[in-house]
Amino acid sequence: MRRALIVALVCINVGLLAALIGVNLNRADAQTFRGGNDYIMVTGKIESSFDAIYVIDLKSRALAAWRFDRTAKKLVPYKGRILEQDFAR
Repeated sequence: MRRALIVALVCINVGLLAALIGVNLNRADAQTFRGGNDYIMVTGKIESSFDAIYVIDLKSRALAAWRFDRTAKKLVPYKGRILEQDFAR
C-alpha cells in the first residue's frame, strides 16, 4: 500500500513537471486582449546591439518605436511612422 502511494505521487509529479515545461515552451510574439485592442506592442531589434519596443496605435494607424539607451538608462524615441502613408497605393 505504501509503495503504491509513493509510485502514484512520483507519477503525478512527473506529469506536473511535463505540463509545466509544455506550458512554458509556447511563446506569443504579439497578442491582443479583449477590450484593450487599441494598441499592439512588440519587441524587436533595431540594430545588431539595440533592442526596441514597437507600439502600433490601431485607431490612428501610427507606429512608434523606442530603444533603450544604456548610458542614460532610459527609453529614447527612435522613429514614428504613419502606416497609411507607408502602405498607400
